[in-house]
Amino acid sequence: MGKSLIFGAALVDALMNVPRVPTSGGNVLGDFLEYQVGGCAINAYCSYRYAGAQGDLFVPVGRGANADRITAYLKRFGAKPYVVSGAPDNGWTVAMIEPNGERTFVVLPGMEQLWRDSWFKQLNMGDYDHFYLSGFQLTNPLVARATVDALSERSGDSVLLFDVAARIQDVDQDILAELLHSGVMVHCNEVELPQVAKGDTFDEQVQYLYAQTHQPVVVTLGAKGTYYYAGPNDSGIVPGFAVKVVNTVGAGDTHCGGMLAGLAQGLTLTESIQLGNQLAAKVCGMQANMLPISF
Repeated sequence: MGKSLIFGAALVDALMNVPRVPTSGGNVLGDFLEYQVGGCAINAYCSYRYAGAQGDLFVPVGRGANADRITAYLKRFGAKPYVVSGAPDNGWTVAMIEPNGERTFVVLPGMEQLWRDSWFKQLNMGDYDHFYLSGFQLTNPLVARATVDALSERSGDSVLLFDVAARIQDVDQDILAELLHSGVMVHCNEVELPQVAKGDTFDEQVQYLYAQTHQPVVVTLGAKGTYYYAGPNDSGIVPGFAVKVVNTVGAGDTHCGGMLAGLAQGLTLTESIQLGNQLAAKVCGMQANMLPISF
């Protein structure tokens, strides 16, 4: 089994049901659900641990009400938050969930926009075989620079699962090009694919990414399943699981966590994708946006 590091920002999600997302100047009544600790890294880690894999979580926190909520949550399952002295509070999001389960976010950033090189010094990147990184981690140029520099110290045979995520167009293109090299497995959906790849067609785009990274390219297709491209003679769709969609918040992060757990435990690529499909479907059928961690 390989050793994995899942790292990134932690936020607090304010979840609410809405009949529809209001247009500019509009007004709708919402039904507040709850506050949940979230952020791509924590969602992915919960899925990873739910699948029975062991790994490390690195989530910095500042000082304030959101940081306290995050710290308490992490301690519940034995994870130790990295407290940054003098940092402000962690950020939070407003997640509006429509009747079909689709979600729209408004992000109010906090200390997670302050990541610096020194935060990574307690980590030995050479100790890990697998990594998880969300594209949200790269939208701030200073944070992106610190993150890419830290990842450059990982071993040459390690694999980075890079979840492209929304807002990838906000990432500095030079930094993105620097990240997308050998050993990076790109994970995205159909909307994100053309934003991170070159080519006029779906096939050209996945082949472009494969040529850059020499790793499988994984594209989620919603209810249809997940497409993968691992070379000219190795591609296909791993079918999804039927589920009544209640909430899609965290589904992509969960899919990544499940995939990473499979890879870390020695499953094949298609078996790992199937595990990701299964756990993402489970989350889509739940009101909560993350899986409970089992011990």
